Amino acid sequence: MNLIKNRNFNVLFFGRLFTNIGDSVYYVAIMWFVLKLGGDSPIYTGIAGFLFTFTEGLSIFYGPIIDKINEKKLLITASLLQAILLCILVITSIYGLLNVWILLFFIPLLSFLSQLTYPLESVLLPKVISKQNLVKANSLMSIAYKGCDFLFNGIAGLMLATLSMSIILTFNSVIFFMSTIIFLYLKLNIKKIKKNRGLREEWYEYKQDFKEGLFFIKNGVILQLLLPLVFVNFLLSFVVVVLPLFANNIGGGASSYGIMTAALGLGSLAGAAGAEKVSQKFPFGKILAAGFLLSGVSWLIMILLSNSLIWFVYVFMFISYLSIGAINVLFSTIFQQLPDESMIGRVNTTNISLITIAMPLGSLVGGLLANITSTLFAMSLFGIGMLILSVFYTTSNKIRRLPKVVDIDSSYVKLVKTKFDG
Repeated sequence: MNLIKNRNFNVLFFGRLFTNIGDSVYYVAIMWFVLKLGGDSPIYTGIAGFLFTFTEGLSIFYGPIIDKINEKKLLITASLLQAILLCILVITSIYGLLNVWILLFFIPLLSFLSQLTYPLESVLLPKVISKQNLVKANSLMSIAYKGCDFLFNGIAGLMLATLSMSIILTFNSVIFFMSTIIFLYLKLNIKKIKKNRGLREEWYEYKQDFKEGLFFIKNGVILQLLLPLVFVNFLLSFVVVVLPLFANNIGGGASSYGIMTAALGLGSLAGAAGAEKVSQKFPFGKILAAGFLLSGVSWLIMILLSNSLIWFVYVFMFISYLSIGAINVLFSTIFQQLPDESMIGRVNTTNISLITIAMPLGSLVGGLLANITSTLFAMSLFGIGMLILSVFYTTSNKIRRLPKVVDIDSSYVKLVKTKFDG
């Protein structure tokens, strides 16, 4: 079926578009407000980064629930609650009650609700889209995500320079109300089997499903794909918390911060747009090795030129994130093809938890490291990490032998079905 004519895909696409607009603006805005309300200290942005990322590590626990719950109701509820929480922040801002500690309190609440929607879409896409169109669908969804990053991160920088905190937060709240309305038009024919069971039986099944999600990723190929990303995300969290101060030091303020985050988003957007063509021409293993090499080299060149013309920084940030955008799309596609349809939710949330488990610690370490050394040193570690990852994937026999993405399915993962004792 043509994706344009697929009603459910259109609802998911535009729902994602609006939620990502909201996510992009409030993330940039809140990180900047935390920096300023915290007296330009990277310690506070480190804490904020920790709070933004630790909720991702919790996703492993609600994966089994996502596989059984009504996806439409959960999407609507999460989006609506985000709008309400932002309304509360607007009220505190208007009455002059907003401070850095209130912002830090609201960050994990907003982040948790945001993290619910991503695995839900990973669950729904393969159920409403054919396998032949899955890479294209994931590319379009990633374009919606990264396109919002590109456009609205830049807009957020301009908003921060010209508008009050309450106006920016009000804009965010309205966007999430709009995404709530869009998700109301989702029509699913997927039947959830309801069973009349007691709390003990429900708990037992939850534990079984939870263990199956963990068991799935124990396969050697999957671990070699995912475990290095734990290291990379640890270093990526340095960038997240140090970037506002980096922009403040070399670029001159909120507008530069917005442009930098926009450059990263535009690079991911361009990479996501080209993911399908790249996946058709090259095996996945080679894409990983070459992609991380390009990203690491470009990032380190950006660091070396950061004291020169500021536009060099923007350009090489864009180049560095080209491969990141493509690889993210291909990873999403693979982990929709590998597991059984009934396990997609718990497998994806387990993957998310695994690869993000080091990010909260990385956020704290990044803030402290920038405080005691320099922002340039903390930022450069990400580029070094990407080069190390490229070497790892190049030397891994299992990864090198992986075929093109469309040919990767459950036959590449030797699953041994066992019964768990609970």
